[in-house]
Amino acid sequence: MQQDEVMKLREQLNKTPKTPKEISMLLKRIIKKQEEIVQIISILELFNETVYLYHVLFRKKSGANTLAYLDRETQNILETIKNIVDNTQYFGFMEEKIIKKTERAVRKYKDYFENAIDVLYGYYVESRYVNDVINDRVRDFFSEELIDEGEFYESVINFINEVEEEKEERIKEIISSIPFAMSKKRFYEYLTRGLEKDYSNYEAFLESVIDIEENFYGKLIEGYGDFFPHIAEKIEYLQSLDFKYMTQEEVDAYFKKSMELIESIQQLREVCFSVLKIINRLLIVFVSKNSFKTLISKEPFIVDYIVFYNKLNRNSLKEIEKNIKTCDNVISNWYFELYRYNLLLGEIDYSDLDIGEIIDEVILQKIEILSEFENLLNDTSEIVLEDGQLEEEPIDMAVIKGEIKKVISLIEDISRNMKNEYRKARLRRLMGIIPVPQNFEKEVLHYIKNSIELDNSQSRKLSFMHTVTKKIELYKDLKKTKKLL
Repeated sequence: MQQDEVMKLREQLNKTPKTPKEISMLLKRIIKKQEEIVQIISILELFNETVYLYHVLFRKKSGANTLAYLDRETQNILETIKNIVDNTQYFGFMEEKIIKKTERAVRKYKDYFENAIDVLYGYYVESRYVNDVINDRVRDFFSEELIDEGEFYESVINFINEVEEEKEERIKEIISSIPFAMSKKRFYEYLTRGLEKDYSNYEAFLESVIDIEENFYGKLIEGYGDFFPHIAEKIEYLQSLDFKYMTQEEVDAYFKKSMELIESIQQLREVCFSVLKIINRLLIVFVSKNSFKTLISKEPFIVDYIVFYNKLNRNSLKEIEKNIKTCDNVISNWYFELYRYNLLLGEIDYSDLDIGEIIDEVILQKIEILSEFENLLNDTSEIVLEDGQLEEEPIDMAVIKGEIKKVISLIEDISRNMKNEYRKARLRRLMGIIPVPQNFEKEVLHYIKNSIELDNSQSRKLSFMHTVTKKIELYKDLKKTKKLL
């Protein structure tokens, strides 16, 4: 990596006459460098992710257990993708029609794994609901030291009022961890009041609801049961169980199975995201015009890593993880170099110039390619907007009320044939994302008391108080950790 290239271009920018022709030529040089860097990053990430997936994740016990859930089609695709990666360095010597055929196949695999990821999210949501339901039953056998009720309620109110700007967030933490205590009518009033008060975040809320609702009982998802059918079968089996008359040992055993199922689904999601990352890097290599030889001249570490890659079976897991970390560091350096070029682009002054004279067809094509590269590189990232980051136009309240009715209809449609235990677990989940209505903090204590008094069992009552206490402690610990970062 030549760290002084950006500096040289910056010096040239300062000396270059401010004419459309000169600025256009400089832009082309910068974009060319960016394209090279993205291709170098893609090749390094391609091999590094392949090493991680096939030689680290699949070697570990949890990864090996996950393989048992892969159907024959998925296993075949994984083998094919590995073979394509193995031959990536020889693409420059292959016939164009073979390259195009391979690219078409890889794009099909991309669709396959994107759909698989959607279905797995549905499985994950379902498995969490099953786990919540079993956990509620586990509470029936709860045995713990007595908790002073007066001190408990006082600690809850103190927790909620401790930090004014976190009040709503803390209320949602509490109400999503206790039994559901509202009537259906009151729940919809709560939903309406919350959204009317916080209508600026309505779209974000609606998206969260749809994510939860469309994935509850994943049969609503296209591909349910087609992807990883053994997972679907296990979920359906656990959903069919009646825990009411089971012994503590039986409930504990099923709780353990539900936890193992969640872990397996999360492992499968990790595998699918990893494969998708490999596929996206392959697609960048297909689109790239620069040869391996050209890119190697810019980053000799590519050769070293490919040599290591070709001898993987002789290396221990510890050696492999060490090489992955080294490659990660090289990749990070290139991302920083890309960032420096982005800063340089921002320093170009276009004022008093006709952009139409600067941006020609060549630059437009290059920008389009870079945009495609960027979309492929950002395959697993999420954009999180902080409150107030976007200014939104006020929404007509009549529209909001109409949309709320649609959400209510959606919730009712899905819950129509649902077991009561799952309905309660689901409503708790929804309560954790609904905006808190104004003045609800005055009702919180009443709501909590009603929730805990729903069941007269002393052990369940203690169990829920214990759960809330633990959740408060966890929340505070997480907040402390965030402040230290």
